Amino acid sequence: MSGEANTFEAALTVEVVDGSGTGMCVRQLMATSGSGTPGTWEGTLAFPPELNPLPVMLRAYARSAKDGSVIDLVEYPITIATDRPPIILTSPACYQVYDLGGLMMVTGTAALFEAALTVDVRDASGTTVATLQVTADECCVESNFSSSLTLPDDIPPGLYDVVAYSLSPKDGSVENEFPVQIEIR
Repeated sequence: MSGEANTFEAALTVEVVDGSGTGMCVRQLMATSGSGTPGTWEGTLAFPPELNPLPVMLRAYARSAKDGSVIDLVEYPITIATDRPPIILTSPACYQVYDLGGLMMVTGTAALFEAALTVDVRDASGTTVATLQVTADECCVESNFSSSLTLPDDIPPGLYDVVAYSLSPKDGSVENEFPVQIEIR
Protein backbone atom coordinates (compact mmCIF):
# COMPACT_ATOMS: atom_id res chain seq x y z
CA MET A 1 0.00 0.00 0.00
CA SER A 2 1.12 3.56 -0.57
CA GLY A 3 -0.24 7.07 -0.48
CA GLU A 4 0.29 10.70 0.38
CA ALA A 5 0.01 12.32 3.79
CA ASN A 6 0.50 15.65 5.50
CA THR A 7 0.55 14.65 9.15
CA PHE A 8 2.18 15.89 12.35
CA GLU A 9 5.83 14.80 12.31
CA ALA A 10 5.04 12.68 9.20
CA ALA A 11 3.60 9.88 11.40
CA LEU A 12 0.61 7.80 10.32
CA THR A 13 -1.05 4.51 11.10
CA VAL A 14 -2.41 1.95 8.68
CA GLU A 15 -4.53 -0.96 9.79
CA VAL A 16 -6.86 -3.62 8.52
CA VAL A 17 -10.14 -4.32 10.32
CA ASP A 18 -12.58 -7.12 9.62
CA GLY A 19 -16.31 -6.72 8.99
CA SER A 20 -17.05 -6.45 12.72
CA GLY A 21 -14.45 -3.68 13.15
CA THR A 22 -11.94 -5.91 14.92
CA GLY A 23 -8.34 -4.98 14.15
CA MET A 24 -6.44 -7.69 12.28
CA CYS A 25 -3.14 -5.87 11.88
CA VAL A 26 -1.78 -2.39 12.45
CA ARG A 27 1.42 -0.73 11.31
CA GLN A 28 3.02 2.58 12.22
CA LEU A 29 4.64 4.33 9.23
CA MET A 30 6.44 7.55 8.41
CA ALA A 31 5.78 9.73 5.36
CA THR A 32 8.68 11.41 3.57
CA SER A 33 7.60 14.75 5.10
CA GLY A 34 4.82 16.22 7.20
CA SER A 35 3.79 19.04 9.54
CA GLY A 36 2.62 21.27 6.71
CA THR A 37 4.45 19.64 3.81
CA PRO A 38 2.76 16.73 2.01
CA GLY A 39 4.86 13.56 1.71
CA THR A 40 4.53 10.05 0.36
CA TRP A 41 4.45 6.81 2.31
CA GLU A 42 4.41 3.09 1.61
CA GLY A 43 4.25 -0.08 3.61
CA THR A 44 3.22 -3.71 3.64
CA LEU A 45 0.79 -5.63 5.81
CA ALA A 46 1.23 -9.37 5.39
CA PHE A 47 -1.35 -11.92 6.48
CA PRO A 48 -1.52 -15.69 6.47
CA PRO A 49 -3.97 -16.40 3.63
CA GLU A 50 -7.61 -17.11 4.35
CA LEU A 51 -9.44 -20.24 3.19
CA ASN A 52 -11.99 -18.01 1.44
CA PRO A 53 -11.62 -14.43 0.18
CA LEU A 54 -12.15 -12.10 3.15
CA PRO A 55 -13.52 -8.57 2.63
CA VAL A 56 -11.84 -6.13 5.04
CA MET A 57 -11.32 -2.40 5.44
CA LEU A 58 -7.90 -0.80 5.01
CA ARG A 59 -7.71 2.31 7.17
CA ALA A 60 -5.06 5.05 7.19
CA TYR A 61 -5.07 7.85 9.72
CA ALA A 62 -3.04 10.18 11.91
CA ARG A 63 -3.22 10.72 15.66
CA SER A 64 -4.00 14.15 17.03
CA ALA A 65 -0.96 15.82 18.60
CA LYS A 66 -3.39 17.41 21.04
CA ASP A 67 -5.17 14.36 22.48
CA GLY A 68 -4.13 11.23 20.51
CA SER A 69 -7.54 10.78 18.89
CA VAL A 70 -7.85 9.45 15.32
CA ILE A 71 -7.88 12.24 12.72
CA ASP A 72 -7.86 12.39 8.92
CA LEU A 73 -9.24 8.84 8.62
CA VAL A 74 -9.30 7.36 5.10
CA GLU A 75 -10.91 3.95 4.54
CA TYR A 76 -10.67 1.70 1.53
CA PRO A 77 -12.36 -1.71 1.12
CA ILE A 78 -10.05 -4.54 0.04
CA THR A 79 -10.19 -8.33 -0.02
CA ILE A 80 -7.57 -10.62 1.52
CA ALA A 81 -7.04 -13.28 -1.13
CA THR A 82 -6.54 -17.00 -0.72
CA ASP A 83 -3.25 -16.92 -2.67
CA ARG A 84 -0.44 -18.62 -0.81
CA PRO A 85 2.86 -16.73 -1.02
CA PRO A 86 6.14 -18.70 -0.95
CA ILE A 87 6.74 -17.69 2.70
CA ILE A 88 4.05 -17.29 5.37
CA LEU A 89 4.82 -16.27 8.96
CA THR A 90 2.20 -17.56 11.39
CA SER A 91 4.22 -16.46 14.44
CA PRO A 92 4.97 -13.81 15.44
CA ALA A 93 1.57 -12.30 14.78
CA CYS A 94 1.11 -8.73 13.65
CA TYR A 95 1.73 -6.26 16.47
CA GLN A 96 2.55 -8.93 19.06
CA VAL A 97 4.44 -7.57 22.09
CA TYR A 98 7.77 -9.05 23.29
CA ASP A 99 10.17 -8.26 26.10
CA LEU A 100 13.72 -7.05 25.50
CA GLY A 101 15.93 -10.15 25.63
CA GLY A 102 12.84 -12.37 25.40
CA LEU A 103 12.37 -15.48 23.30
CA MET A 104 10.35 -15.17 20.08
CA MET A 105 9.00 -18.29 18.39
CA VAL A 106 9.20 -18.07 14.59
CA THR A 107 6.85 -20.43 12.76
CA GLY A 108 5.23 -20.65 9.38
CA THR A 109 5.37 -22.36 6.01
CA ALA A 110 7.68 -22.02 3.05
CA ALA A 111 7.83 -23.40 -0.48
CA LEU A 112 11.39 -22.50 -1.46
CA PHE A 113 14.39 -23.76 -3.36
CA GLU A 114 16.57 -25.65 -0.88
CA ALA A 115 13.93 -24.86 1.81
CA ALA A 116 16.21 -22.05 3.08
CA LEU A 117 14.99 -18.72 4.40
CA THR A 118 16.21 -15.93 6.65
CA VAL A 119 14.30 -14.08 9.35
CA ASP A 120 15.50 -10.58 10.30
CA VAL A 121 14.37 -8.27 13.08
CA ARG A 122 14.76 -4.74 11.73
CA ASP A 123 14.45 -1.35 13.39
CA ALA A 124 12.52 1.61 11.96
CA SER A 125 15.45 2.59 9.71
CA GLY A 126 15.64 -0.95 8.26
CA THR A 127 18.81 -1.92 10.13
CA THR A 128 18.92 -5.59 11.11
CA VAL A 129 19.25 -6.01 14.89
CA ALA A 130 18.90 -9.82 14.92
CA THR A 131 18.89 -12.52 12.27
CA LEU A 132 18.04 -16.20 12.11
CA GLN A 133 18.69 -18.78 9.38
CA VAL A 134 15.79 -21.23 9.06
CA THR A 135 15.19 -24.36 7.01
CA ALA A 136 11.70 -25.61 6.19
CA ASP A 137 10.91 -29.32 6.50
CA GLU A 138 11.00 -29.97 2.72
CA CYS A 139 12.40 -28.37 -0.40
CA CYS A 140 10.27 -26.83 -3.11
CA VAL A 141 6.82 -27.68 -1.64
CA GLU A 142 4.93 -25.86 1.08
CA SER A 143 6.20 -27.24 4.37
CA ASN A 144 6.49 -26.10 7.96
CA PHE A 145 9.35 -24.32 9.66
CA SER A 146 9.84 -23.55 13.32
CA SER A 147 12.65 -21.99 15.30
CA SER A 148 13.23 -19.52 18.09
CA LEU A 149 15.17 -16.29 18.34
CA THR A 150 16.36 -14.51 21.47
CA LEU A 151 15.67 -10.83 21.00
CA PRO A 152 18.49 -8.40 21.81
CA ASP A 153 18.32 -6.81 25.25
CA ASP A 154 20.41 -3.78 24.29
CA ILE A 155 18.09 -2.16 21.73
CA PRO A 156 15.65 0.69 22.37
CA PRO A 157 12.05 -0.35 23.07
CA GLY A 158 9.77 0.30 20.11
CA LEU A 159 8.34 -1.07 16.90
CA TYR A 160 10.37 -3.54 14.85
CA ASP A 161 9.74 -5.48 11.66
CA VAL A 162 10.17 -9.24 11.61
CA VAL A 163 10.85 -10.04 7.95
CA ALA A 164 11.10 -13.57 6.56
CA TYR A 165 12.65 -13.78 3.09
CA SER A 166 14.62 -15.94 0.72
CA LEU A 167 17.55 -15.24 -1.58
CA SER A 168 17.21 -15.75 -5.33
CA PRO A 169 19.19 -18.79 -6.50
CA LYS A 170 19.79 -16.86 -9.73
CA ASP A 171 21.46 -13.69 -8.41
CA GLY A 172 21.29 -13.71 -4.60
CA SER A 173 18.80 -10.84 -4.40
CA VAL A 174 16.19 -10.71 -1.63
CA GLU A 175 12.78 -12.07 -2.64
CA ASN A 176 9.53 -13.36 -1.15
CA GLU A 177 9.54 -10.94 1.81
CA PHE A 178 6.82 -11.48 4.42
CA PRO A 179 6.98 -8.65 7.02
CA VAL A 180 5.21 -8.46 10.37
CA GLN A 181 5.50 -5.48 12.74
CA ILE A 182 5.98 -6.26 16.45
CA GLU A 183 6.58 -4.19 19.55
CA ILE A 184 9.56 -4.84 21.83
CA ARG A 185 9.35 -3.41 25.37
